[in-house]
Amino acid sequence: MKTFKEFITEASREEAEKKRLAKDNPDEWRVRNTGSGRWTTKRKSSIQGQGERRSQNLKPLTTRELEDHCKRNLHPGDCKKNAKKAIRIEGGRKRAQKTDARNRTQQTGQQYDVDHIQGQPNRRREGLRSRFQKIHPGDSSDNRQVMHGDENRSKNSKNTQRSTTRAGAVRAALMRARE
Repeated sequence: MKTFKEFITEASREEAEKKRLAKDNPDEWRVRNTGSGRWTTKRKSSIQGQGERRSQNLKPLTTRELEDHCKRNLHPGDCKKNAKKAIRIEGGRKRAQKTDARNRTQQTGQQYDVDHIQGQPNRRREGLRSRFQKIHPGDSSDNRQVMHGDENRSKNSKNTQRSTTRAGAVRAALMRARE
């Protein structure tokens, strides 16, 4: 037996799907959950643009950034090798998180997503951008978690757990590489 919320969510999704099919070119549109059980249609190009804007806000760790941190803080060993190793480990951790979300989705039949712990805002005032990049952890594996899709959509861009800084994410990546 469905709960009232499940029933309403299902009905509104069907209505959004009907809206999408009624458009002139329905293949250019997608049905999306906007949170709290509301569904809407949105152009695929707009969704792609949103992803591009967010990726500019949340930069992944770079080899250069890791090398600079290593040199500034006098880490032992070859900084280039440690930075490259840290990037490989970082990529492996991100792939493992995506695989975990995919496996959970297949096992339970419910959607699981890889979510950022510290939310990714869409826009920022021009004067604060450089400072934001220095303190925000960005798209590092330490700032990601696997969570249920409904929970992810309901929280929007709120921070859910601890907060970390960009320097903390860089330091953690280099420490994993040294071990």
